[in-house]
Amino acid sequence: MVIDTAVMYALGAAFAYACADMTARYGLQHTTPFIGSTIGRVCSVLFLGAIVLISGAAFPPPGAHYLWVLLGGVFNPGLFAVCFMFGISRIGVSRAAPIKGMSPLIASFLAIVFLGERPGPVQLGGVILVVSGICLISSGKTEGRWRRIHILWPIAAAGFAGTGAIFWRMGIPAFPHPIAGAFVGMIAALMTVAIYTVLFRRDQLIDDVRTAWRPFMLSGIAGAMGNFFYASALKEGEVFRMVSLIQTSPLITVLFAFILLREVERITWRVPAGAALTVSGAVLVNLRL
Repeated sequence: MVIDTAVMYALGAAFAYACADMTARYGLQHTTPFIGSTIGRVCSVLFLGAIVLISGAAFPPPGAHYLWVLLGGVFNPGLFAVCFMFGISRIGVSRAAPIKGMSPLIASFLAIVFLGERPGPVQLGGVILVVSGICLISSGKTEGRWRRIHILWPIAAAGFAGTGAIFWRMGIPAFPHPIAGAFVGMIAALMTVAIYTVLFRRDQLIDDVRTAWRPFMLSGIAGAMGNFFYASALKEGEVFRMVSLIQTSPLITVLFAFILLREVERITWRVPAGAALTVSGAVLVNLRL
């Protein structure tokens, strides 16, 4: 596997997103996915805004690149975060995280069609491993703890993540500093979830903020760092490589869940085995031979 700056950014995003997943898991014990996502996005915008001001990051002149980054932010982390949090609340973080790891399949397909990227046979073989891992995690008896239909939430999250990566790749190269692009995209993500929350959940917003702000503040900061690394990776590398490598985050998430959440979530052998297959596929997709 080629170790370059883009790979390091992608690995940084994977670790940051795993931390965000775990803290969101704790926060969802006290509020709904929409309110939790709104709290996290507010903290992310404030954190990234402070970094932009301190660093003096430059923004490019007006152009279509702003539209692409705004759309990227709406899809990921905006709609992605909401669907993924619903997935976490329904089937647990140790299952939802590996299942949303199918986003490289969608991102790679769209990158081939719209961006002209050309993964080779080894990379496509990695796709098979990713699918195998997802099927393994989703198999077996649910034992009344969750319903199999609930895996549609992390699958939808994967769809939004894969599509969002294309928009990010189309817009972020025009930004001289990725942190500026990450800030613009995060504002779009915040608006995506905040509009629904204010319109339909404002009656429970104040009480839920009081009980859930701490874990979601941490989740928002970790997510902001992940979004910066994510934007930086897509600025430097191909979509099929970067998204696949970023999706090694489920292995970190499953490790965290196994250590910290064994009493909360039932983790069978299928979960770590499926996560290992998913991650192995992501690594193969990233190989350059």
